[in-house]
Amino acid sequence: MKITSASSPSYDGKAPHLMCRKEDIAKIVLLPGDPGRVDLFKSLFDEFSIISSNREYVVGTGIYKGVPISVCSTGIGAPSTEIAVVELVELGAEVLIRVGGTGAIQENINCGDFIINTGAVRKGGTSNFYAPVEFPAISSFEVTECLLETCKKNNLTTWKGICASVGSFFAGQGRPAAGIEFYNSNLIENYRKLGILNLEMESETIMTLGSIFNVLTGSICAVHCNRITDEWVVDFEEIQLELCKVALDSMVVLYNRYLKEEEN
Repeated sequence: MKITSASSPSYDGKAPHLMCRKEDIAKIVLLPGDPGRVDLFKSLFDEFSIISSNREYVVGTGIYKGVPISVCSTGIGAPSTEIAVVELVELGAEVLIRVGGTGAIQENINCGDFIINTGAVRKGGTSNFYAPVEFPAISSFEVTECLLETCKKNNLTTWKGICASVGSFFAGQGRPAAGIEFYNSNLIENYRKLGILNLEMESETIMTLGSIFNVLTGSICAVHCNRITDEWVVDFEEIQLELCKVALDSMVVLYNRYLKEEEN
């Protein structure tokens, strides 16, 4: 029986959940939720290798337009995202970007549009163990700037604003669960009145922990559904592929503008 530290477990120098070493991870890491989405990224890189696959975490690193970038799936929700973020920071990541799908809650946002979240309502739960609820979940200016610039260059319909990042898919997002309407079934309208653009499940964890650990963070999501018009895109792979390319191109801008000089 091989024993390691329960407080800081390590598997022969590898992070215990991501199963990667420091030399495996680039400074920039893109964070899709779905492990299967890593393959979408793979098709866009100039060169790319899967480093590990363990539980909900699939990790790959490659070169895109001369820039080293890693991709790591987080799984769904705050607890699994926390594990990915903490281990990536310990492995040397300096930029963490959420890249995923989201549900819009403003009627004029269409399926297939893109949303860049500048901040998040902290309803994920896990980040409360790191900071009080008053601590803001905000994206880094540098990241938001590069995401917006790239979306504009590609003439993409893009929205910018705050999301509600929730630790529940059903009751916590105003959906009936097993046919039962729960007490918070009117929460979407309450969020709408605050000007919140969308609901998702990971951004606030990434943003909050990123601020605490002093790494750059951001979030860009493709709109898979609109809860007001009650539309859900079934075949969203094409939208996701475009999203992945926008995220990669944005990171090339970020690297050349903000990281390259630091390396030199």
